Amino acid sequence: MKGKLAVGIILLALMQLVACERNNVDVAADKVKSSKLNGLEASKVTGIKRQEPVIFTLAGNLTPTNYRWKVTPTAYSIINKGSESTAITFLKAGSYSVVAQDSITLDSVFIRVEIGSEIYQDESVAIDQDVKESLTADEVISLTPIIYADSAAHLDFSAITKNNYSCSNNSLTYSLGKNGDTYIINFLDVNVPAGCSGGPTKAKNDVMLYWPVGENKTYNLEVTLNNTTYNGTFERKGAKYEFTWPHTTGVVLTKKSL
Repeated sequence: MKGKLAVGIILLALMQLVACERNNVDVAADKVKSSKLNGLEASKVTGIKRQEPVIFTLAGNLTPTNYRWKVTPTAYSIINKGSESTAITFLKAGSYSVVAQDSITLDSVFIRVEIGSEIYQDESVAIDQDVKESLTADEVISLTPIIYADSAAHLDFSAITKNNYSCSNNSLTYSLGKNGDTYIINFLDVNVPAGCSGGPTKAKNDVMLYWPVGENKTYNLEVTLNNTTYNGTFERKGAKYEFTWPHTTGVVLTKKSL
């Protein structure tokens, strides 16, 4: 009897030791997960003016090229993604959440920023500031849909203008949003980098949709250019996409199926 009791006490002690070690492992794992949520850094998070560029950088060993960017609210920001960092300007005062999501693992990092009501203007470096060039009245933008072999649920577009604009390194700017099952793209203007003398060339940019696309469901696509809105639909079936887009001017779709 005493022998069985002694064995029982030993087994209980071992179970407590294993549980303690497992708890320590879980705590360590939680710390790793938490640190990943802090993997996004901003040049400023408060005291930001409207139209002031804020630079966002992924920290640690996160790979910038894998990440998609989203700002909430979506209607008042312009995202310019670079190979090392991403510049975002905010057009309206308020609090915004900036999220970067890995397109392969779907892991996310995020940060909040506060935008004041004052408009950004640095007269001391005005000569070196980027220039906003208006889109021409007869502009036509070609959209090419893009999907990825490792993640068919993500849909992006490559956008390029018909007309040329200043500088060989310009970029087409846009705002992005989603209202229910409607994806909303608004093309704004062309950003011409300060001091750039090359060109002129067509303006282009990748329109990266943050929200995953569900299967066997029809979505609306709403694209605005020069105050005119163009509407169509698309549907994903497995790794295939079908688009209904009747427009042959203004905003045109280069592919109707993928």
